[in-house]
Amino acid sequence: AYVRHIENYLDGCFDFYEFEPQAVLFDSMRYSLLAGGKRLRPVFVFDFCRMAGGCWPDATPFAAAVEMIHTYSLIHDDLPSMDNDDFRRGRPTNHKVYGEAMAILAGDGLLNYAFETAVKAFEMVDPKDILAVSKALSILARKAGIYGMIGGQTADIEAENISDSREDEALKNHPWE
Repeated sequence: AYVRHIENYLDGCFDFYEFEPQAVLFDSMRYSLLAGGKRLRPVFVFDFCRMAGGCWPDATPFAAAVEMIHTYSLIHDDLPSMDNDDFRRGRPTNHKVYGEAMAILAGDGLLNYAFETAVKAFEMVDPKDILAVSKALSILARKAGIYGMIGGQTADIEAENISDSREDEALKNHPWE
């Protein structure tokens, strides 16, 4: 039920996508976001919400946002300047289909759209839970940013430029949480 729910929600996030001049951007974003996968991250969000006593459908904006952030990271990670991958989930990577510039914009678009989507949770929860939604949004931003995923990717890139013995030390003493 969770996977079917999030798939429908993610698909519906692009009801507007045919409008120019951004149609190719939306196509590129959809290409990677709707490429399949197990949707483990949204399932975890729904389960955590349910275990904490919440109504799991209320967590849909956050579940979608987490999947958008994950997809953005994959698009960027596949770029020639990062891992230079040609295939993801058995299909050509985003930059192979849409070009590097559009793949970068699609990743950037998904990151920003993730937060546009996550803030919709404020409309879905009981007013007494607004503080919890605010805290969750803050955590999402921090863990996706320079003290989380982006910081980790930076350490990975920097580690490529140092010897193996210094790599372990650099990763051990990272400044992010």
